[in-house]
Amino acid sequence: MKPLLSVRDLTVEFELTRGILKAVNGASLEVHKGEVMALVGESGSGKTTFAFSILNLVPPPGRITSGKIIFDGRDVLSLSEEELRKYRWKEVAMVFQAAQNAMNPVMRIADQMLDTAQAHGKTSRGEVLERASELLRMVHLEPSQVLHAYPHELSGGMRQRVIIALSLLLDPKMLILDEPTTALDVVTQAYILDILAEIRQKLGLAMLLLTHDMSIVAKVADRVAVMYAGKVVEVGNIEEIFYDAKHPYTVGLIKAAPSLIGDIADKRPIPGSPPDLINPPPGCPFHPRCDYATDRCREEVPVLTPIGDGRVVACHNWQQVHL
Repeated sequence: MKPLLSVRDLTVEFELTRGILKAVNGASLEVHKGEVMALVGESGSGKTTFAFSILNLVPPPGRITSGKIIFDGRDVLSLSEEELRKYRWKEVAMVFQAAQNAMNPVMRIADQMLDTAQAHGKTSRGEVLERASELLRMVHLEPSQVLHAYPHELSGGMRQRVIIALSLLLDPKMLILDEPTTALDVVTQAYILDILAEIRQKLGLAMLLLTHDMSIVAKVADRVAVMYAGKVVEVGNIEEIFYDAKHPYTVGLIKAAPSLIGDIADKRPIPGSPPDLINPPPGCPFHPRCDYATDRCREEVPVLTPIGDGRVVACHNWQQVHL
């Protein structure tokens, strides 16, 4: 089955005073129809730049220098400006990090819904508001109260749910969510995740979830891609990643994740810091922080290698890695 989204060898560079920063460095990933793919990594690993690339929205001075992005059979990087305008939001919608703060503070929610729809050719006020009401109910909000409210009259969790509803207004095939529970309390985070699971079940759309929080991944994702220093270093289904991780960085993320159960003494942070992406270390970018590093790791960059059942990993010593 052909994937809905196929990204191949994507590289995104930012030309800075100190030199060229490769925020995404030869990354590859596939997302299939109806699945929830989590893209996991520390801050600065390249997740958000990767997501912006899918929309061909990399902000300057960044630019996509190589790679292919194919969405539903179309080459995204060859679309015209008009085609891109239709592709964004109608084909792929994105909920940006801390998006609840991105709404226009002087416009009612109904007007923001109408503006978005009209910008993409939907001019029937009645139809738009009817669809908006359906989506607000889907995210457990009461349309009669929310549509006539201003953003400041809603809580942070309510605003986040409004943004999710807004992102679904034009029935996209895929929804990208960048840290969708950032700045929300733990109870609200869990509520948002439950709502996302309901939306996925009702609408059957694909989701790409960007996060550093492994507990979120365990709750909602089907498959997980792990990103480090601009590279995708491991991809597997949720059970494989959490019970049989094969990249040392994945193991480090899991061992560092906080838990309400188990001995906290068993949790430990990954030693060291992420690399300087302008002057990365030779060989595998993770080798300075890795317990399994050998001379080969310090000299040779590992490539994504199939290891069975659709799993891939970029590690010279993956056979020795265990949780």
